Amino acid sequence: MRRFLGKLSKHTEFLPMQTAEAVTQDAQTKVRAICDAFGRNLCVKEIISRLARLLSITDRQAKSVYYGEWQMMPAFVYMRILTEYRSTLKRLEKRAEQEAAMYRALNQEMEQRWDASFDCGAQRGSGKKQSAAGIKLFSFENAPRS
Repeated sequence: MRRFLGKLSKHTEFLPMQTAEAVTQDAQTKVRAICDAFGRNLCVKEIISRLARLLSITDRQAKSVYYGEWQMMPAFVYMRILTEYRSTLKRLEKRAEQEAAMYRALNQEMEQRWDASFDCGAQRGSGKKQSAAGIKLFSFENAPRS
């Protein structure tokens, strides 16, 4: 996810924008990315309200940016969008790193806890084939308890 966000950021920040419509479309793309970070299950009214508070603009201006209605966008609005877009990308990157670390820790914990339980009695790395009579069956009575 971090690579995707980095590529998106590099791609959209350094595109040459020669028309007012290009600036408006770029702002709309960045605003949509910011709004995606708000989370799911939000109605459009709540998204526009949060966006207005975040950018310190009116609800009507936030709605115009969100839907790309402006022909010419004020510079202060565009600069606030850029600032919030960059901070949102940093926040999402930190969140992704934290989630990855959490999943790695949970994966290691599960491997340590249940590693011996799913072996079916086979020796690791011994290279010997296990006969059917030598396999121990797993039962919940013998499972490690936490």
